[in-house]
Amino acid sequence: MNKVDSRGSANQLGLYSDDLIPKFFRLTELIHSLDSKIFVQLVHVRKTKEEAIWGNTPIAPSPISKGKVREMTLDDIKRVKEDFVKASIRAERAGFDGIELHGAHGYLIAQFLSPATNKRNDKYKDGTVFVEELIEEVKAKVNMPLGIRVSVTEFDEEGLKPEMVAEIAKRLEAKGLDYIHISAGRDGPLYSSMPFYGKRVSFLEEAKVVRKNIKIPMFLVGSIIDLEDALKALSVADVAVLGRQLLADPMWLEKVKRGMTFRPCIRCNQSCRGLVYREVRCDVNPELGWEGSKLERGEGEVTVVGAGVMGLEASRILALRGFKVKLYEKGKRIGGQFLLFKDPWKVKEFGRLIDYYERELKRLNVEVILNREVECEHCIKAFPEEVIEVPKVEGKKVLIDSNLYPYQDYAFELSKSNEVYITERSLRELEMSRKYFLISKYNEIGVRVVNSEVNADVIIRDFRRNQPTIGESIRKGYLIGVNYRKEVL
Repeated sequence: MNKVDSRGSANQLGLYSDDLIPKFFRLTELIHSLDSKIFVQLVHVRKTKEEAIWGNTPIAPSPISKGKVREMTLDDIKRVKEDFVKASIRAERAGFDGIELHGAHGYLIAQFLSPATNKRNDKYKDGTVFVEELIEEVKAKVNMPLGIRVSVTEFDEEGLKPEMVAEIAKRLEAKGLDYIHISAGRDGPLYSSMPFYGKRVSFLEEAKVVRKNIKIPMFLVGSIIDLEDALKALSVADVAVLGRQLLADPMWLEKVKRGMTFRPCIRCNQSCRGLVYREVRCDVNPELGWEGSKLERGEGEVTVVGAGVMGLEASRILALRGFKVKLYEKGKRIGGQFLLFKDPWKVKEFGRLIDYYERELKRLNVEVILNREVECEHCIKAFPEEVIEVPKVEGKKVLIDSNLYPYQDYAFELSKSNEVYITERSLRELEMSRKYFLISKYNEIGVRVVNSEVNADVIIRDFRRNQPTIGESIRKGYLIGVNYRKEVL
């Protein structure tokens, strides 16, 4: 919303100039042609990396954040409100149907609202005043629905809690706010995008507290994956909001309406995170970001060997292209390395993806042949070169010093008959909430996370810059299916 200090990442869209309006109009025009509506979410991210905001100093209501940050002056507050208003005017001119102010997740509006981050001594010590003024000023300039996203909990004693948010919502409703969007979290490690360790429909109980206090529509986000989750959210809220699930399958709504199978989000929080310098991607959906690509038609029979996710995805794409596909698997079940998982939460959530492939391949008439090991010259071999299995160790002191996901998972099995330690650096590549929950689960089973070397009987040490991942395997399968040319073989 400005080109001074509001951006959070290098790939973030902005409404900070009139020159951008025509490009946004192309987007809204397309959405409207499909008989749908589109709102824009306006955000000032507050503290961020200086290079993301063109070398300027980050600002905040109070300078309590780690790193370089400057407390906002009254002139800063006036300027930021004006920036929101100007961006709102551009949004209306660009054809958007509504505006959502992002006041959650520790962003600048949220920092005004939260007692954990607002330590001011002027009238804006009551951070709701800032938002009330902002609503009044935006409403005075644009004639369209205006909502706000708010964290219903910030997961600590000093931060926002449901009762506080209920009172804030009531005050903002009185100022003309049209809806409130319930989310959660501040700076982590816990926030709205809960990993597979968290419950589905994450903040239902907290949302009930706010619901009692307001009459305006309420939106609710947080691990809504299937229709059952959505209906559960709608028992409290007026709108069920899907985020990551629409990355996994953008056609979710249409498929649910028709009773079709859809590709589930497994809440791994990997490729859809860490977006400061790259575009959003999804481990289970290799087509995300490339939706305009068209599959070339094919015909004839194709044999695929290996029913892990690489072979499953290759078979899916080949069938969609028109080939008659036979998929061979030497084991008694499809799933490949998914069948090796030992983390019970991962087994449950990730297993939904294999269920999807099973149903989808059946729909596409792919012939799946199990318990058959085949040798073939002109076939697609869709399996990894390396399979990391559970080390066979009993009654030992084991140290895992590896960033490889299988070893982090196998700690659950190894702990049953061994004294297991894992280094903190082994977990550094995990998204922060997933890491937080995993350490918690480790504590429950007696696996100790350490910051230094342990005198162990067995040391598993293996660090790789580019390690095998679910996303990589599915992407390879997708490309195998897309690029296959029968005449080449």
